[in-house]
Amino acid sequence: MNLALLKGVERYLQGMQSIAVAKRKDSNLFLFVFRDTSGARQSLYFDMSKAQSHIFIAPKEILQTREFNAPFDTKLTQCTTNAEIQKVQVDGENRILQFLLTQKGKYKKQSFWLMCEFTGKHTNMIICDEKLIVIEALRHIPHSKSWREVKVGAFLESLPQRAGEKTESLSQSETQEELIAAYQKHYLSKQEQKKHNAIMSLQAKKAKLEQVLADLPQYETLLETAALYAKYGELLFTHLHTLPPYKCQNAEVEVKDFNGKNVLVPLPQNMRDFTEAGNFYYTQSKKLNKKAKHLHLQQENLEYKINFICDEIAFVERFGEVELFAKNPKLKNVGAKQKAEKAEFESFFIDGYKISVGRNAKENQKLLEVARAEDLWFHIKDVPSSHLIIHCGKQMPPNAILHKSAEILVGLYAARKGVGDFVVDYTKRRFVKLSQNAQVTYSKHTSIICKADSTECKVVR
Repeated sequence: MNLALLKGVERYLQGMQSIAVAKRKDSNLFLFVFRDTSGARQSLYFDMSKAQSHIFIAPKEILQTREFNAPFDTKLTQCTTNAEIQKVQVDGENRILQFLLTQKGKYKKQSFWLMCEFTGKHTNMIICDEKLIVIEALRHIPHSKSWREVKVGAFLESLPQRAGEKTESLSQSETQEELIAAYQKHYLSKQEQKKHNAIMSLQAKKAKLEQVLADLPQYETLLETAALYAKYGELLFTHLHTLPPYKCQNAEVEVKDFNGKNVLVPLPQNMRDFTEAGNFYYTQSKKLNKKAKHLHLQQENLEYKINFICDEIAFVERFGEVELFAKNPKLKNVGAKQKAEKAEFESFFIDGYKISVGRNAKENQKLLEVARAEDLWFHIKDVPSSHLIIHCGKQMPPNAILHKSAEILVGLYAARKGVGDFVVDYTKRRFVKLSQNAQVTYSKHTSIICKADSTECKVVR
């Protein structure tokens, strides 16, 4: 982080009266929404990555794809939501932006220091009380690793000032230009690397499913083996009166078939007697027949999943959506029911809302079955494609979530199938009636128009 730019940001923030909200968007990315004296809102993103920290302005809000509930996130929300800015300053010649904030409680005001330290490998964000006692920090640093301990309840030591000439601040126009340029230079370049990683992860997932599909047994082989096992079981029971009634000692037994020919019947290990061996072969024969009967369903399911991953890869490659289909960190305390649902359709999170997408007609139907009455249901009008559910209950998601959901639905469909304008209808689940093969009728819907071209999928109205 450039010191001249940081001082420019300090000047830029002098006209801000309060922080409306501060929240984590990614592991090290934070959104700060400031209010000026007129009540207008201005957003800045603070990237607190070690050795790569910077501040930028994004052309549109960056949506988060996971929830952050660490103690630091809780304290950040408590201390910054609608907090008045009493002072904002750069710590001399150190790359530290300091906010003195006042939060109105029920009975009294409380003041906090928010330290945003853009100090290379020691980059950190620290919340302190008025006396600089650490309340919480993004990164806790023990005394064994640094002379400047960052520990809850400990006093936060000041960094020594750098010797030499003072760095001049950038002008307001230069600061604005640098903040806008930083989005392209820093954030988008990181996204390109994430895009590559997401595609590699999806391709590995696809290859694994393709291997499972290739390793499935052949239908004819299953039937032949089932018939052979049934024959073994029948022969053992037919000759049971001629076989010794004690434990099978040999690996096989010779009996005559119904044509009078000698047949060697292999004996499974650890069988107590020939009756148990016969029952084993009958049971295995039934299992193999059942497996053969449902083999086509298993193949179809794998093929649907592989095709959906191909859509995801094309979606990431064409439209640059990275976070949705990268590996989503699993939430803690996930119940057994939620784990079961996870396997039945694709799910991810955007700004705290769980979103699920059906990959085929069966999953579309399952989605409708598990969705609650107040959840929102999306689909592309007049196009056989995936259904999407926002699991929101009675809490109506903001327009940004609704629009992003429509863009995802259209993007997945259009990524490998072309361009054009698409109408996405959405309504509450209670107004969707399910019929055969996931065919639906619905009412009381709202429409969103999405346009997909060669590089972008976006809502136009």
